[in-house]
Amino acid sequence: MSPQGTFNTAVQAMLSQSQFLSNIGTNIANVSTTGYKAQDTHFQTLLNHIQPTDKRFFSVNTFDFRQVDKQGTIATTNRTLDLAVNGRGFFVTNSSIDGSAGFSYTRDGAFFGKAEQLTTDSDNDGTLDQGTLLTTADGSYVYGWKANDDGTFTQADSLGSLVPVQYNNNAIFPFKPNTGIQLQANLSAGANGRQNVGLPFVDQAGNSRSMTIGFNASITGEWTLDMNSYGADNQPVDVTFDPPTVQFGGNGKLTSPSDGILNVTVNDPAGPQSFTVDIKKMTLFADEGRLTMVGVDQDGYVNGRLDKSYFTKDGVLVGSYTNGEVKNLFKLPLANFAADHFLEAKPGNIFVQTQESGALMLKGLGDPTGTTKIVAGALEQSNVDLTDQFSKMIITQRAYSSAAKVLTTADEMTMAARDLKR
Repeated sequence: MSPQGTFNTAVQAMLSQSQFLSNIGTNIANVSTTGYKAQDTHFQTLLNHIQPTDKRFFSVNTFDFRQVDKQGTIATTNRTLDLAVNGRGFFVTNSSIDGSAGFSYTRDGAFFGKAEQLTTDSDNDGTLDQGTLLTTADGSYVYGWKANDDGTFTQADSLGSLVPVQYNNNAIFPFKPNTGIQLQANLSAGANGRQNVGLPFVDQAGNSRSMTIGFNASITGEWTLDMNSYGADNQPVDVTFDPPTVQFGGNGKLTSPSDGILNVTVNDPAGPQSFTVDIKKMTLFADEGRLTMVGVDQDGYVNGRLDKSYFTKDGVLVGSYTNGEVKNLFKLPLANFAADHFLEAKPGNIFVQTQESGALMLKGLGDPTGTTKIVAGALEQSNVDLTDQFSKMIITQRAYSSAAKVLTTADEMTMAARDLKR
């Protein structure tokens, strides 16, 4: 190889090591950046030549790639809107609320709620509702599938099926009148007189009411029933029931009615309301001369207002209401690509799709066989290994200095050849 070829090789080596050092510096700078994926440098031979053309030699070039498919450490933050992806996939975002800007993808799940006034008045208090838009730290909007009225999701594999994650802070979960009550209690065997228990229920107007069931001992071994209830105006309301008596066997278990069901009708002035009272778990054992309540469960509930929201491991945003009910609001999809490492990194912890990364595939979590999960209250840390970066920096420094030494040596050799002409 001529000195000119040596110059080319040494300069190319210095440029390549400079590029490697630049990537190392960028990685170290972003060691604390949430969801950051380290950029690495791959060295490869580069065919070069000088005149005459038969003088060919190998120099060096670099190929930069990002370790997008390498999982970062997940750190707990205990913040409700912090989400970490444990596995493959990216959250879907857009800088425009109407989706007119290009979609981008991120592993940074540090989300924030942006307040927005809505045009509705769900609770009829004369004040417009307050909404919350889910955004990233740089203000981009997080996109997801909106839940159907029944809480299910239509998970279409297209960006057009996604909408910004936005929910109403004043949303109302409508009341549901009772259709059934389950009572588990023990009647005191051998006690005389009436033993009673109060049961809550929700009427057809959404009011919380109560009903009292009385169990009256008789010499025949049957227990005759009586029931009463009071309306919203605190006036007694007639209650009918069927059957009017219950019986227990020698083992203390209920024998009649055989199915353990009492059919109850509350004859409210606004209209009768019928529901069942399940007493199959009632028993008759010696006790302190009174009925002992074990548990009661009923399927009605009053109006509830959105109290808080949270994410599940499947990326579902769930609303919890003051009446104890929960409802699915949104589900976050995860964007997948055939070649994640070919995504183009952009400022703001985001990536954009390239031709080399392959087609976009939207995936909804929840498949029992799936390995990817969302970790709520946590963030994925940078996948930069500082120890590894410092080791590479030392090697790069030595390689650069050595290439520079080759350059100066070739220069000295050229000057020596020049001096021979004198």
